[in-house]
Amino acid sequence: MFKLKVPKKQRDKIRDKLKVPNAIEYDYVLTTDKDLIETDKINIVFDEDNVDKIGRIMDLLVKGEDVYITGYNEVGQKNIESRYIHYFIIEDDDVIAVLNKVRFVVKMKLYEVESLLEDKYFIRVSKYALVNINRIDYIKPALNSKLILLMKNGDEVEVNRHYYKSFKETLNI
Repeated sequence: MFKLKVPKKQRDKIRDKLKVPNAIEYDYVLTTDKDLIETDKINIVFDEDNVDKIGRIMDLLVKGEDVYITGYNEVGQKNIESRYIHYFIIEDDDVIAVLNKVRFVVKMKLYEVESLLEDKYFIRVSKYALVNINRIDYIKPALNSKLILLMKNGDEVEVNRHYYKSFKETLNI
């Protein structure tokens, strides 16, 4: 998918940071030198100082496709784009996907949903909840090293003490 074309003195350092394998077939050329571009490919020319930004762009290109979750409610079955889901919660041994005020039963275990969405901005906040960090409106502290997440749909989700530290590290707070 990607080919890294940079001067030899930069190659190992950039390859280690971006983790770009040697590809025979590729669509994108990553280079720090505009003289190394290929006219029949999509070229991304960047300064060596922006390697982290290029890594994020590569992630978007590779992982950018949305994951669809199949949910069921009284109306029927629906394939839901994961980016529209506010959170998943366990209720009465069912995994529920919450979109605004609509709720869908997901016929998967919460750990299966978590592994499916690990690269899609979802984070585990308790034994029974998984939230979309892009759908958090406010974060407020609670007692006993817990946090309350006010979601954009108005619901509240609690960050358990066990998940408190990893949650803060993920959001850099």
